[in-house]
Amino acid sequence: MKGVEKWKVGSAVARGTVIKRNKSWSVVLDFGKGADGKRQRQWRSGYKTKKEAEIARTNLLSSKDRGLYVANDDLTIKQFVDEFWLPFLDQMVDGGTLKESTTSNYRHMVASYVVPEIGQTKLVSLSATSLNTLYAKLLKSGRKNLRGSENPGLSATTVRLVHRTIHRMLKDAMDWDMLAKNVAVNASPPKNKQEIQKVKAWSPQELKVFISATRDDRLGAAWLLFCTTGLRRGEVAGLKWSDIDLVEGCLKVERTFTVIDHKVVASTPKTTASGRLLALDGETVKALKSLKATQSSERLAWGAAYKGQDLIFVREDGSPVHPRVITRTFQRIVREIALPKIPLHGLRHSYATAALEAGVPLKVVSERLGHSSIRITGDIYSHVRPEVDKAAAALVADLILGTA
Repeated sequence: MKGVEKWKVGSAVARGTVIKRNKSWSVVLDFGKGADGKRQRQWRSGYKTKKEAEIARTNLLSSKDRGLYVANDDLTIKQFVDEFWLPFLDQMVDGGTLKESTTSNYRHMVASYVVPEIGQTKLVSLSATSLNTLYAKLLKSGRKNLRGSENPGLSATTVRLVHRTIHRMLKDAMDWDMLAKNVAVNASPPKNKQEIQKVKAWSPQELKVFISATRDDRLGAAWLLFCTTGLRRGEVAGLKWSDIDLVEGCLKVERTFTVIDHKVVASTPKTTASGRLLALDGETVKALKSLKATQSSERLAWGAAYKGQDLIFVREDGSPVHPRVITRTFQRIVREIALPKIPLHGLRHSYATAALEAGVPLKVVSERLGHSSIRITGDIYSHVRPEVDKAAAALVADLILGTA
């Protein structure tokens, strides 16, 4: 019978039926006859569409089939987030199995984009279609603070972060047998191909201008490090002198500084591949040696008041430089020297682009950037590869044919 599902509980067969009542849809759960001979039914009402009701029926039947039926399937997404999911994430942080920065990102996504839009939707009623509708809306008009921007929509990258948050949330709900399936698996978040083509980077010549203009800046060695290694902001901010071997000319990435609720938190690198050993060029080593000598003088001048804790990039009194100060300082410098406007992360892109154009193998670039796979590097810098491929073809042909 269409619209009806059955499952067996002991010797009784139970049914779940979807029916329309006035302008909404309901699920009727029939548990057969009780000990008193009367038929036992439970109603779940208020579904806006037949599809929502059918999804709810599937979830309820699956839970019942596993002996894990939750009578309150009226639980909204907001209630699930507040009462179950976020407390669970906090427990994982306390237990050391989840980074505080990850939980902070999840909290931001649900508070800014999930709960305000679909918080009153019943957890068991959520569908891939409703998620796709959410993603489309966020792309069109999801920004919370426009600050004069003409584009009210979120970027595809941010919407994908929303999707990943929802995917994780629903996966946990499944693990707790509160859902029969993770509908986010069948949703279609926006792809990032268009954004990849818009990677903002400077040319090698523009990098030279920037390095020259910032050579005497308090953070001059940091700017050079950004340009010659492609390190992330948090990786640079978290570097210690014990991470640097100025004799061998190399550094190891062992930590990153993350900003959580305006506070700086030291954390492990983004991925396993992010923890890496990097060779340094002579000019960068020279700049770091000069900085170390300057800090030694400052330490002596400040005496017991010096706050240094082995961090490389600090203020004159040894106190850490906040990652956001690094970003704001970079933005100010770019305005002053009139270079094309790029974000601080654009220095990472500029380094990678220059490395590929110089003929450094993609795998080597990927490893130096700390990407988890070479595919990520290839996707992000696909706009560079045609030119690199063309140059390689000419170089190899010249070697073989002796045209030079």
